[in-house]
Parts: sequence; C-alpha cells; structure tokens
Amino acid sequence: MHKTSRTLTLASSLLAIVGLAAPIAIGQATQAQQQKETAAQTVTVNGMVSAVSETSVTIVDSKKAEKTITIDGNTKVTKAGKAATPADIKANDSVIVVAVKGEGDAWTAVSIKVG
Repeated sequence: MHKTSRTLTLASSLLAIVGLAAPIAIGQATQAQQQKETAAQTVTVNGMVSAVSETSVTIVDSKKAEKTITIDGNTKVTKAGKAATPADIKANDSVIVVAVKGEGDAWTAVSIKVG
C-alpha cells in the first residue's frame, strides 16, 4: 500500500510539473509567432530623399522605385548619430528608413537614419 501511495504521489507531482510547463511553452510559442508576424510586416528602405514634409518622406531607392512613408509622433529620427526631427531631413539626403505596414499600401516610419 505504501508503495502505491508513493507512486501516486510521484505521478501527481509529474502531472503538476507538466501542467505548469505546458502554458509556459505555449506562451513562448505565441510570443515567437508574434515576433515573426511583426518582422514580416517591417521593411527597411535605403535611398535618397526626393521630398519631405512633417508627415511623410518620399524615398527613391537604387532601382529608381519611389516609396512614400508616413512620419508620425513615434518616428525616431537621427542625423549624424544624434536625435533630429523631420525638419532636419532634406531633399537628396541619403536615408535608411525602417517602417511598419499599416492599412492597404501604407507604411509608417519607425526610424529614419539620415546620412
């Protein structure tokens, strides 16, 4: 009887450990999926600025393709390694823009590195 009791206790303990570990594994899988989806919705655009305003920047890449990207209050702009504003971006500046996909064909800049 004593041996059966120990076996049941051990089995219960193992089930409890598995029961705790499974949600953690599921949570990690869900987080990894979300990171993949975010990465799939992010684009990096390198090119020259052809037009800029407080709310958007238009870039021409090396293939002469033109892309207009929205600038919002969350967009981080840097120039020469220092914090800057959209007003510091000028036509013909070389930029690297990281943007996230919005609705339709809209893209919003997360960061703009000038120079």
